[in-house]
Amino acid sequence: MFRLKLAIGVISLCFTWSFTDSARATQFSSIVIDATTGRTLHQYRANQQRYPASLAKMMTLYMMFEEIEQGRMKPDTKIRVSRQASHQPPSKLGLRYRSTISARDAMHALIVKSANDVAYAVAEHIAGSEAKFARRMTGKARQLGLYDTRFTNASGLYHWRQQTTARDMARLAALLLERFPHFETVWRLREFDYGGKTYVSHNRLLNRLYGAMGMKTGYIRASGYNLATAVQRDDKRVIIVVLGSDSPQSRDRRVTALAERSLPRAQAKAEATFSAAQRNLAAAWLNKPASALLAKSGQANEAQSWKIQVGAFAASNHALSQLKRVRRVLGTHLEMAEESTEPIEKNGKRIYRARFANLSEPQAFELCDKLRDVTPNCLPIGP
Repeated sequence: MFRLKLAIGVISLCFTWSFTDSARATQFSSIVIDATTGRTLHQYRANQQRYPASLAKMMTLYMMFEEIEQGRMKPDTKIRVSRQASHQPPSKLGLRYRSTISARDAMHALIVKSANDVAYAVAEHIAGSEAKFARRMTGKARQLGLYDTRFTNASGLYHWRQQTTARDMARLAALLLERFPHFETVWRLREFDYGGKTYVSHNRLLNRLYGAMGMKTGYIRASGYNLATAVQRDDKRVIIVVLGSDSPQSRDRRVTALAERSLPRAQAKAEATFSAAQRNLAAAWLNKPASALLAKSGQANEAQSWKIQVGAFAASNHALSQLKRVRRVLGTHLEMAEESTEPIEKNGKRIYRARFANLSEPQAFELCDKLRDVTPNCLPIGP
């Protein structure tokens, strides 16, 4: 009898494991679309319902961009934090009840930190409540042709009714870039400073995949690991969405493979030009001078305005030693590069960033690849 029960238990356990593993395997879906023509270059279960997780914040940002465009939101607009906003679960900035955050910081926090407390506060600021904002999000989704998407909150936190598809998320990403091209640089943000802290983007492909433009990552237990990104090389651009990966590593590998496979099949597109008003608007939200923004998207790929950071040190002589060490390793690859140690204050302490400048975007990524064994934290830095 004991052996029979043991055998039944083992069979049951194996069946449960197989069923769970099979269910997890079917969660994965993906799509690649040509941003120029809208043609689908790859799809795998792209129309199956999934939970968007923080990819929902792309619609929150779409609504925010519309508020900016219509003059109802300025970079220094103060967004008040309610008790409900301050109680949102991580990922969050830790905003305090009755405090305020500027609209500019809120935008950066949504993209870089994927802060749920900020998303809730933005929703209340725009619509009066998160529930009303979510209804607006769903209405906007219908208006944009995202018929398989429903939103119930501004952050992407789990709700059984909040679902989407890889195809809808790809279309949303494409519309964000097409409708608001002057905000394209915002999606490339790798870090931002707030409250004496520096927050670094969850999107590791910004530093590992040449041409990646960022966009949005997302994770909740019900969804797995999600990512929506645009990848541009020369005058070709594709939109890639992967939903339901079982780890951030597998998600990033899939996106990289899809980019390498799809970009050669994409169609070239003429570079977009921006008006002075559009450049000034984007500069204000990035807190940069308008002269720092290029008039044509993609032109940054050609300019020698990229840097790589090969370390950060408490003493300037250590930073200089690292620069010399890297130059010895790379030799002629750094012949035209300019080295510097840039001091900054971080958490009340001075640190020195060891950097090489005067590089193109392809050079920056190629050099960091060559340095993986020497300094695995090599960071390409855009203009």
